Amino acid sequence: MSLHRDILYRNYSAAFSAQKTYAPEAQFAQYEATYRNLPGDRATAIADLGCGKGEWLAWMAGKGFRQLTGVDGSESDLFIARSHDQTGAHWVQAELIEHLEAHPGSYDLLHAKDVIEHMTKEEFIRFLLAAHQALRPGGQLWLLTFNAQSPLSAATRYGDFTHESGHTPASLAQCLRACGFAQPRVRGLHYCSASVSGRLRAAAGAVLYRLCRFVLKVRHGGGGHAEGVDLYTALPDLFATAQKA
Repeated sequence: MSLHRDILYRNYSAAFSAQKTYAPEAQFAQYEATYRNLPGDRATAIADLGCGKGEWLAWMAGKGFRQLTGVDGSESDLFIARSHDQTGAHWVQAELIEHLEAHPGSYDLLHAKDVIEHMTKEEFIRFLLAAHQALRPGGQLWLLTFNAQSPLSAATRYGDFTHESGHTPASLAQCLRACGFAQPRVRGLHYCSASVSGRLRAAAGAVLYRLCRFVLKVRHGGGGHAEGVDLYTALPDLFATAQKA
């Protein structure tokens, strides 16, 4: 591992101070809005890659899922996850790609939220190949990242010194197909809370992102189409899903 990664990932959340405090309930509403189609089988083997302090797995446990694994490289974040754990999850401190490569055919669902932007191009392709290998037939990969074609995406791209890359709907789908995944789907997200400020953000965003969508169509001619992939979304986040055939 490089020096900057060794230093910054060791105590990843702590380096952001109050920006990344442990507050799972604040995340649950966003999860409810984002993850619309959960697996029907509550015995699905699930790994949260870059699990951080374990908020998403706590939410999934609340939905009745029982076979949960959290993988992260941060000692301090995993300490918090274990300290608050009521899920019975298996917590693993490991480099994500190495963990996947060491566990072929082990999972039905792999989830990575705010993770892939921390990878170089080479690492991302290796990650996708390892994820494909680690999934069982019919298993799914879920990725959530920022949208590099959204306005002000540079604020997210450079707001974390460990970010290495950005992704658009087209580039995500391209890489998923190239690495053997079937049925890639990519949609834009703009989660806003139900508070007054959240509703104001949603109203302002509806105007801004619709205008940016028009601009993107003008720029690219508006003729592109890919089944299940919203090529022109300008919403600030992307949620991508794909399946191992």
